Amino acid sequence: MDYLGRILNYLKNYKLQIALILFVQLLYAFFSIFTLTLLVPFLQVLFHQVEPVTVRPEFSFTPQYLIDTFYYHMNIVIEQYGQASALLFIAGTMILLSLLSNSCRYAGMYWLSHIRSGILFNIRDEFYRKLIRLPLSFYTEQRSGDMVSRMGADVLEVEWSIISSLLAICRDPFLIIAYLITLFTISVKLSLVTLAILPLMALILSVIGKNIRNYSLKSQGLLGRMTAYFEEAVDGLRVIKGYNAQEYVSEQFRKENFQFYRLNKKIFRIKELGSPLIEFLCIFAALAISLIGLVAFPENFAAKGASFMLYFVVFARMIPPAKSLATTYYQMRKGLSAAARIYEVIDADEKIKDTDNPKHISEFQDKIEFKDVSFSYHDEVDDAEQCDVLRHVSFTLKKGETMAIVGPSGSGKSTLVDLLSRFYDIRFGEILVDGVPHNQYALQDLRGLFGIVNQDVFLFDDTVYHNLTIGVDHATEEEVVAAAKIAQAHDFIMELEEGYQTGVGNRGTRLSGGQRQRISIARAILKNPQIFILDEATSALDNESERLFQEALLPYIKNHTGVIIAHRLSTIRFADKILFLKDGQIEEMGSHTELMAKQGAYYRFYTAQQLS
Repeated sequence: MDYLGRILNYLKNYKLQIALILFVQLLYAFFSIFTLTLLVPFLQVLFHQVEPVTVRPEFSFTPQYLIDTFYYHMNIVIEQYGQASALLFIAGTMILLSLLSNSCRYAGMYWLSHIRSGILFNIRDEFYRKLIRLPLSFYTEQRSGDMVSRMGADVLEVEWSIISSLLAICRDPFLIIAYLITLFTISVKLSLVTLAILPLMALILSVIGKNIRNYSLKSQGLLGRMTAYFEEAVDGLRVIKGYNAQEYVSEQFRKENFQFYRLNKKIFRIKELGSPLIEFLCIFAALAISLIGLVAFPENFAAKGASFMLYFVVFARMIPPAKSLATTYYQMRKGLSAAARIYEVIDADEKIKDTDNPKHISEFQDKIEFKDVSFSYHDEVDDAEQCDVLRHVSFTLKKGETMAIVGPSGSGKSTLVDLLSRFYDIRFGEILVDGVPHNQYALQDLRGLFGIVNQDVFLFDDTVYHNLTIGVDHATEEEVVAAAKIAQAHDFIMELEEGYQTGVGNRGTRLSGGQRQRISIARAILKNPQIFILDEATSALDNESERLFQEALLPYIKNHTGVIIAHRLSTIRFADKILFLKDGQIEEMGSHTELMAKQGAYYRFYTAQQLS
């Protein structure tokens, strides 16, 4: 895939800057050549070899025209002010041209900084937007640490290996072309010898670049896995220490780190091989040129010593841009391996997305229906039905009802409520919201109907206030406080250092589990959804907090439509309807009283919990 083309496609937004860069780099090459060309008259004046030019030469775009023009003006200066003044005149001109040349070079860097930063902004923005649009199923196959590595290390690799090479691409070809024109003007025969070495250089660069790209792709993958190990070590430090597993996890990381070390060693060695090889070939070419000049036409070589000196100076000045282009080539090959990992995410299939003409819904009117729904996390396997987490589930939830879902661990309770919000798409059957398949609605509208509180609470590394108001753009302070009071969170929030403006730390680590859970509940209340989904919302609460929760929140939910998953069955006795799930199937359905009267699976489950 043309990853370089896709990166360069961002340049269409910077047409003016590109035009300015090309213009100043052309001037840079122009002034550089003129500065070098003045070396000949400078040396000839210095060694008293100036032949007077009394007639202004006719214009031609050649070094000889420049030399003759300077001879003409120097002749005037020498006649009027003496030879020392002529040297000062040449030196001053060279300094002025050098200043102009380097000013143009800096101007190119100045305008490139806007392009460079802008492209990085676009890549990171596109990557992040895709990251939060991808379905949850994508992350079951990817390690979060690897995603962090792609966003960080891989994007930086693209910056250093590709984007930072843009100036060399804009500058060095102009310099090389200008130097080659100058070399051919001085001597065609010697320049042909110089060009003979280019195919050999191109072959060497091709081999080096191919090896670097292959090794870099493996290296970036290993870096992603190591980043994942870092993240797991931080998140799982309590488990690592509690099970005395430091040596085990250290050994696992060491294996990956050693592989990364070996690959990087190869990359560095191959990368550093290119520059000295090219420099050696250039020096070899310079020696060959001097020998050919002495042997093939010794008279001209002796007679035009200053011109041949200029030839070698120009040739020497051509080596740095040639090396720069060579370095740019295999740096870009290295960067393309990082770009491939970035675009692997950007190009990933979103799977769960809006239809071409989605329907819109702003209010839940009637009921939600599950009709013969089956779901598997492994739809891509040949026999997906054998992997079904839910099997032929059918039920109806009417507006205003509160439904509880209970059952043993692994029965599919959380999966069922995840399907409501289309975090996953079903394999078989359909889910209707007000009589319309829920995958026909715009995702933003559908998910706007639900307020979700999960067992695994996630808080952002921000203040309590901003964690409460996420997704609610225009909440007033009074509304925030009211939601916190319903969730029994206001009192402990006010006891924090800065109240609602207190930072909660990474993943809310500055708060206890129960405090995080109550903030999560308050967040859902503030959203004021039409359908509440509480997935083990009281799991982190003690008995007293749960009692307060029931007294304050459950009456609030009774005025809405609610879906509650709970292991503590005392929380869901008030539900209008209870689904008892087992092995992904509905084994029983009814109210608490009805199911207890049946003395079936729910009765045994409830009784066992009461006795425990």
